Amino acid sequence: MALLALTRMTVADGLRQPLTWLAVGLSVGLIGLSYAFGMFNFETQDRVRMLSTAGVAVAVLAGLFLGTVQASTAIHDELASRTALTLFAKPLSRGSYIFGKALGIWLVVVCASMVIVAAHVGVLLLALWTEWEDRGHNHSHGFSDELWVPWARLAGAHVLALCHAAITTMLAAVLALRIPLIANILVCFAVFVLGHLLPGLGLYGAVIIPALAVFNVDDALQLATQPLTLGYGLLTVLYAFLCCAGCGLLGLAVFARQDIP
Repeated sequence: MALLALTRMTVADGLRQPLTWLAVGLSVGLIGLSYAFGMFNFETQDRVRMLSTAGVAVAVLAGLFLGTVQASTAIHDELASRTALTLFAKPLSRGSYIFGKALGIWLVVVCASMVIVAAHVGVLLLALWTEWEDRGHNHSHGFSDELWVPWARLAGAHVLALCHAAITTMLAAVLALRIPLIANILVCFAVFVLGHLLPGLGLYGAVIIPALAVFNVDDALQLATQPLTLGYGLLTVLYAFLCCAGCGLLGLAVFARQDIP
């Protein structure tokens, strides 16, 4: 019960932060710009492909930013101000504190992502309705039957984006227990870059750096012949769960021996 109470408190606090809605507003703006940039492409189907992958990329970056910054800031501030000591007197175990804070921040990312996904779907529907005015300004608008939008794959891609955010959020929460705020954020962004680069070098088995590239399914959004299977999705979700659990347990092992000054 203490874990659920801490999670609810973290979600409420995260949704009150102006940073959350600033990130959402910027993300929605970027999706709108992606629609405008589509006008520079000659093929309408290519425009739809670009808009599909751009919306998912924006959701991934928003999840990375919100999860990393909010988890780092919240835990660092509570430890520095000794607020965490008050929470532990509830009583609240240190394990519940780590997982409750990470889960709460991730749920904030989920709420923000729902707005971003709604904007992404809305812009895609607008593209299908107008086709960027390709049929002339005097035509009657209507949804095109010729353009291919992988709706089911888009849904799967956004779910995997949330799994991606879960790993970076948990990593940020654990690192915030030991290293300074700015260093924590920089390390998480470095892990994001390496996690996408190393698998390209055949290093999927890296233990320290999670293989974040497995959450990238742009090929399935671009190519009708490249499926996004349910089995792959479930295995990737399981991988995210195991990464979060392992990272959290390592953090707990360190935090259990840590004195809060």
